[in-house]
Amino acid sequence: MDTPEPEISLQDEIKALRQQLAVLRFDISGKEWLTVDEAAHYCGVAPRHFRRSAPSLGLVPRNFMGKQLYEKNELYRAIHSSSDWVTRGPVGAAPTSVPTPPQMEEGLARLRRFDQRRGRR
Repeated sequence: MDTPEPEISLQDEIKALRQQLAVLRFDISGKEWLTVDEAAHYCGVAPRHFRRSAPSLGLVPRNFMGKQLYEKNELYRAIHSSSDWVTRGPVGAAPTSVPTPPQMEEGLARLRRFDQRRGRR
């Protein structure tokens, strides 16, 4: 006997397929240099928004074989040094900061060691 498939709305199915395509399209694991589209995906923004905002954040691409490439470490540093996301709370309430997860602390420590090896700091 065949078991009936669960009812999934067409919109939910399309959303799931788009997410799967994004993962397949942007496999950036193990890459140190990213194209504009990959860098925008890594930062979680649209490529057009990334192109407009990158210079104001100090992100300068390298030109290599006709491609604009961004170093993944620089993108991580730009994201980390940006201001914290603060939601509006009750009027007069002080903004709360989210504690830094241990994985992020470890990643930052690795990034500092990498920069020290490369003589950046």
